Amino acid sequence: MLDHAHRTGVRQSNRLLDRQPLTTPLDRYLLVETKSNWTAIFANGLRVNDVFSPVSHLPLRLNCRGLEVGYAPDRSKSDRKDLIRMWGHALFALYGPSNTDWLNRIRYLSVSNDVRGWSFSESGDVQQYEELDAYKKRQIQERLTFEMLERYCRALGIEVNQLDFYGPRSCAVKTTGQKHRGDLSMSIAEAKSHLDLQFGSSPGSF
Repeated sequence: MLDHAHRTGVRQSNRLLDRQPLTTPLDRYLLVETKSNWTAIFANGLRVNDVFSPVSHLPLRLNCRGLEVGYAPDRSKSDRKDLIRMWGHALFALYGPSNTDWLNRIRYLSVSNDVRGWSFSESGDVQQYEELDAYKKRQIQERLTFEMLERYCRALGIEVNQLDFYGPRSCAVKTTGQKHRGDLSMSIAEAKSHLDLQFGSSPGSF
Protein backbone atom coordinates (compact mmCIF):
# COMPACT_ATOMS: atom_id res chain seq x y z
CA MET A 1 0.00 0.00 0.00
CA LEU A 2 1.13 3.55 -0.74
CA ASP A 3 -0.12 6.54 1.25
CA HIS A 4 -0.37 8.98 -1.62
CA ALA A 5 -3.25 11.12 -2.85
CA HIS A 6 -2.39 10.98 -6.56
CA ARG A 7 -3.74 7.79 -8.13
CA THR A 8 -3.84 6.86 -11.79
CA GLY A 9 -5.31 3.95 -13.66
CA VAL A 10 -8.08 2.67 -15.88
CA ARG A 11 -11.39 0.97 -15.18
CA GLN A 12 -11.20 -2.81 -15.45
CA SER A 13 -14.11 -5.11 -14.71
CA ASN A 14 -11.97 -8.18 -13.98
CA ARG A 15 -8.82 -6.53 -12.68
CA LEU A 16 -7.69 -9.44 -10.51
CA LEU A 17 -7.55 -11.57 -13.64
CA ASP A 18 -4.81 -9.22 -14.87
CA ARG A 19 -2.50 -10.95 -12.38
CA GLN A 20 -2.93 -14.30 -14.13
CA PRO A 21 -1.12 -16.52 -14.47
CA LEU A 22 0.38 -16.69 -11.00
CA THR A 23 4.07 -17.42 -11.41
CA THR A 24 7.33 -18.15 -9.65
CA PRO A 25 9.09 -15.76 -9.95
CA LEU A 26 6.38 -13.08 -10.15
CA ASP A 27 6.22 -10.78 -13.17
CA ARG A 28 3.14 -8.57 -12.71
CA TYR A 29 1.82 -5.94 -10.33
CA LEU A 30 -1.68 -4.53 -9.99
CA LEU A 31 -2.21 -1.03 -8.57
CA VAL A 32 -5.72 -0.36 -7.24
CA GLU A 33 -7.16 2.87 -5.86
CA THR A 34 -8.90 2.80 -2.48
CA LYS A 35 -11.40 4.95 -0.59
CA SER A 36 -8.52 6.67 1.17
CA ASN A 37 -5.15 8.21 0.34
CA TRP A 38 -3.65 4.73 0.07
CA THR A 39 -3.09 2.92 -3.23
CA ALA A 40 -2.96 -0.89 -3.05
CA ILE A 41 -0.30 -2.91 -4.85
CA PHE A 42 -0.83 -6.63 -5.51
CA ALA A 43 1.56 -9.08 -7.19
CA ASN A 44 1.07 -12.35 -9.08
CA GLY A 45 3.58 -14.44 -7.15
CA LEU A 46 2.56 -18.08 -6.72
CA ARG A 47 4.58 -19.14 -3.70
CA VAL A 48 5.42 -15.62 -2.47
CA ASN A 49 3.73 -12.30 -3.22
CA ASP A 50 6.75 -10.05 -2.86
CA VAL A 51 5.91 -6.35 -3.20
CA PHE A 52 8.96 -5.19 -1.24
CA SER A 53 10.61 -3.38 -4.15
CA PRO A 54 7.79 -0.99 -5.14
CA VAL A 55 6.44 -0.52 -1.61
CA SER A 56 9.84 0.38 -0.17
CA HIS A 57 11.21 2.40 -3.11
CA LEU A 58 8.22 4.54 -4.10
CA PRO A 59 7.95 6.37 -0.73
CA LEU A 60 11.41 7.81 -1.41
CA ARG A 61 10.23 9.06 -4.79
CA LEU A 62 6.73 10.21 -3.86
CA ASN A 63 7.37 11.47 -0.31
CA CYS A 64 4.76 9.15 1.18
CA ARG A 65 4.53 6.03 3.34
CA GLY A 66 4.52 2.45 2.12
CA LEU A 67 3.08 -0.59 3.88
CA GLU A 68 3.80 -4.22 3.07
CA VAL A 69 1.36 -6.67 4.64
CA GLY A 70 1.40 -10.39 4.03
CA TYR A 71 -0.31 -13.45 5.43
CA ALA A 72 -0.25 -17.10 4.41
CA PRO A 73 -1.74 -20.05 6.29
CA ASP A 74 0.73 -22.83 7.02
CA ARG A 75 0.46 -25.75 4.57
CA SER A 76 3.85 -27.32 5.31
CA LYS A 77 2.61 -30.59 6.80
CA SER A 78 -0.15 -31.64 4.43
CA ASP A 79 -0.20 -35.25 3.18
CA ARG A 80 -1.64 -34.29 -0.20
CA LYS A 81 0.83 -35.29 -2.93
CA ASP A 82 -0.43 -32.64 -5.36
CA LEU A 83 -0.10 -29.84 -2.81
CA ILE A 84 2.50 -27.11 -3.20
CA ARG A 85 4.20 -26.77 0.17
CA MET A 86 3.61 -23.30 1.59
CA TRP A 87 5.18 -22.16 4.83
CA GLY A 88 3.01 -19.99 7.06
CA HIS A 89 3.90 -16.36 7.64
CA ALA A 90 2.56 -13.01 8.78
CA LEU A 91 4.29 -9.75 7.84
CA PHE A 92 3.91 -6.06 8.64
CA ALA A 93 6.51 -3.63 7.26
CA LEU A 94 6.06 0.15 7.25
CA TYR A 95 8.27 2.41 5.10
CA GLY A 96 8.70 6.18 4.93
CA PRO A 97 10.24 8.93 2.76
CA SER A 98 13.46 9.22 4.81
CA ASN A 99 16.40 6.90 5.41
CA THR A 100 16.47 4.95 8.67
CA ASP A 101 18.87 2.45 10.22
CA TRP A 102 17.80 -0.02 7.52
CA LEU A 103 16.98 1.65 4.20
CA ASN A 104 13.77 3.63 4.79
CA ARG A 105 11.97 1.06 6.92
CA ILE A 106 10.14 2.50 9.93
CA ARG A 107 8.80 -0.69 11.51
CA TYR A 108 9.12 -4.42 10.78
CA LEU A 109 7.21 -7.35 12.31
CA SER A 110 7.32 -10.93 11.10
CA VAL A 111 6.18 -14.38 12.17
CA SER A 112 7.27 -17.20 9.86
CA ASN A 113 7.70 -20.95 9.69
CA ASP A 114 10.45 -22.93 7.94
CA VAL A 115 12.33 -26.21 8.39
CA ARG A 116 13.74 -24.93 11.70
CA GLY A 117 10.31 -24.07 13.11
CA TRP A 118 8.45 -20.85 13.87
CA SER A 119 10.29 -17.58 14.50
CA PHE A 120 9.37 -14.01 15.42
CA SER A 121 11.27 -10.89 14.42
CA GLU A 122 10.80 -7.18 15.08
CA SER A 123 12.80 -4.01 14.47
CA GLY A 124 12.32 -0.27 14.13
CA ASP A 125 10.12 2.21 15.97
CA VAL A 126 7.15 0.80 17.87
CA GLN A 127 3.87 2.32 16.64
CA GLN A 128 1.17 3.51 19.05
CA TYR A 129 -1.45 1.06 17.77
CA GLU A 130 0.66 -2.06 18.34
CA GLU A 131 -0.47 -4.79 20.76
CA LEU A 132 2.84 -5.26 22.55
CA ASP A 133 1.69 -7.94 24.98
CA ALA A 134 1.01 -10.26 22.06
CA TYR A 135 4.72 -10.36 21.21
CA LYS A 136 5.39 -12.15 24.52
CA LYS A 137 3.02 -15.06 23.89
CA ARG A 138 4.47 -18.54 24.20
CA GLN A 139 3.00 -19.71 20.91
CA ILE A 140 5.03 -17.85 18.31
CA GLN A 141 2.22 -18.10 15.74
CA GLU A 142 0.03 -15.98 18.04
CA ARG A 143 2.47 -13.07 18.25
CA LEU A 144 1.31 -11.63 14.93
CA THR A 145 -2.03 -12.98 13.74
CA PHE A 146 -4.32 -12.37 10.79
CA GLU A 147 -6.67 -10.42 13.07
CA MET A 148 -3.82 -8.28 14.42
CA LEU A 149 -2.77 -7.38 10.87
CA GLU A 150 -6.34 -6.25 10.18
CA ARG A 151 -6.36 -4.06 13.28
CA TYR A 152 -2.95 -2.56 12.53
CA CYS A 153 -4.08 -1.72 9.00
CA ARG A 154 -7.32 -0.23 10.30
CA ALA A 155 -5.32 2.06 12.59
CA LEU A 156 -3.66 3.41 9.44
CA GLY A 157 -6.98 3.92 7.67
CA ILE A 158 -6.81 0.70 5.64
CA GLU A 159 -9.68 -1.80 5.57
CA VAL A 160 -7.49 -4.39 3.95
CA ASN A 161 -10.05 -7.22 3.71
CA GLN A 162 -13.15 -5.16 2.89
CA LEU A 163 -13.91 -5.40 -0.83
CA ASP A 164 -15.78 -2.10 -0.90
CA PHE A 165 -12.64 -0.34 0.40
CA TYR A 166 -11.08 -0.75 -3.04
CA GLY A 167 -12.10 1.63 -5.82
CA PRO A 168 -12.99 0.90 -9.45
CA ARG A 169 -9.76 2.18 -11.03
CA SER A 170 -6.64 0.06 -11.39
CA CYS A 171 -3.49 -0.27 -13.45
CA ALA A 172 -1.69 -3.51 -14.38
CA VAL A 173 2.11 -3.44 -14.76
CA LYS A 174 4.22 -6.21 -16.28
CA THR A 175 7.91 -6.44 -15.44
CA THR A 176 10.54 -7.27 -18.02
CA GLY A 177 12.84 -10.23 -17.66
CA GLN A 178 13.68 -13.58 -19.17
CA LYS A 179 11.53 -16.57 -18.32
CA HIS A 180 13.20 -19.92 -17.74
CA ARG A 181 12.02 -23.41 -18.52
CA GLY A 182 10.52 -24.98 -15.43
CA ASP A 183 9.25 -21.73 -13.90
CA LEU A 184 6.03 -22.54 -12.09
CA SER A 185 2.83 -21.03 -13.52
CA MET A 186 -0.84 -21.53 -12.56
CA SER A 187 -4.21 -19.87 -12.93
CA ILE A 188 -5.88 -18.51 -9.80
CA ALA A 189 -8.26 -21.49 -9.78
CA GLU A 190 -5.39 -23.97 -10.06
CA ALA A 191 -3.47 -22.22 -7.30
CA LYS A 192 -6.45 -22.38 -4.93
CA SER A 193 -6.58 -26.13 -5.46
CA HIS A 194 -2.85 -26.88 -5.21
CA LEU A 195 -2.34 -24.56 -2.24
CA ASP A 196 -5.47 -25.89 -0.49
CA LEU A 197 -6.96 -22.42 -0.13
CA GLN A 198 -10.59 -21.64 0.56
CA PHE A 199 -12.42 -18.39 -0.12
CA GLY A 200 -11.74 -16.12 2.80
CA SER A 201 -8.09 -17.13 3.10
CA SER A 202 -5.68 -14.33 2.41
CA PRO A 203 -2.27 -15.46 1.16
CA GLY A 204 0.01 -12.85 -0.26
CA SER A 205 0.94 -9.27 0.31
CA PHE A 206 -0.77 -5.89 0.09
